[in-house]
Amino acid sequence: MPSSPLILITGANGFVGYAVLASALKAGYRVRAVVRRQEASDVISKKGRSIQDSLSTGALTFAIVPDNTVPGAYNEVAKDCSYIIHVASPLATRPGDLVSQALAGNRAILEAAQATPTVKRIIFTASTSSIRPFERMLLKHPANQAIMSGRGAEVPALTAETRVPTQPPISDDAPGFHRYINSKIAATNMVDEYTAAPAFQNAHFSIINLMPGWIFGPEELAQNRQEAFQGSNVVLAFLFADMNLAPYLALPADERPPLLSETVHLDDVVEAHINALDTARIPSKYQSFLLCSDAPTGAKWMDAVDIVRRQLPQEVADGKVPFAGEI
Repeated sequence: MPSSPLILITGANGFVGYAVLASALKAGYRVRAVVRRQEASDVISKKGRSIQDSLSTGALTFAIVPDNTVPGAYNEVAKDCSYIIHVASPLATRPGDLVSQALAGNRAILEAAQATPTVKRIIFTASTSSIRPFERMLLKHPANQAIMSGRGAEVPALTAETRVPTQPPISDDAPGFHRYINSKIAATNMVDEYTAAPAFQNAHFSIINLMPGWIFGPEELAQNRQEAFQGSNVVLAFLFADMNLAPYLALPADERPPLLSETVHLDDVVEAHINALDTARIPSKYQSFLLCSDAPTGAKWMDAVDIVRRQLPQEVADGKVPFAGEI
């Protein structure tokens, strides 16, 4: 096992990070999982059913980086790694300036790769939010109005090469989703700028950006309903509660928020991360990939009701899924 390539995975206790970690181990890689607190590694060790064998064999180890905004934050933990998968990103629920936090995290990853000769590739988990401003998510945006009225041909398609300017600063008290989108735009643009510099052509590593849409899927580490609907799964919480995403989207509290966003299953996102490790399969020095389905209009969220009724008829009959809200 020690001869297997070693991957550094940040955000390893998160929704996407843990799933990528488990899949990488299954694929035969060794993983050094980065978390911010000891408690996070304890959660993985205790609740991660699919990684127990890897703990006993030593294929999975942990590293604690309390603050990834510090210069050189990842330099020590990246030693001997062949790949870095940077999933960690400030979430919309985190307070403060998410742009500066995201930029510092990406910068620390690039510094670690530069300082570690064994690193062959960095994979940045970006987002479709990296390539469009916050306003484009809302149905009232002219482009979305055109799509919804059957005039989608008039709207330029968003591709993995689409970019928007880094957005003007907004208040640290602005709605979390707006701050999150601005941080993803800025972080991807920073990586673009880094790869455009002549020095990158001589770097010993390549870079892949993966840009998933709204991610749904099972959360293995979740032990209750509240934990299951954290992260992007939160949009499905309407099945259980009369939730209101309006404040999250910077809309008036009395407005039922329309949301246009393509989706992608967690399993597909995980597979893309593992496939992107293969430098023979993807020999590019720098390349970006969109990961999404149901584009450009996005999923019909209320379809989840019919799916749950078909797949979980007994639970519905028992009242365990009350269908309390709508979106």
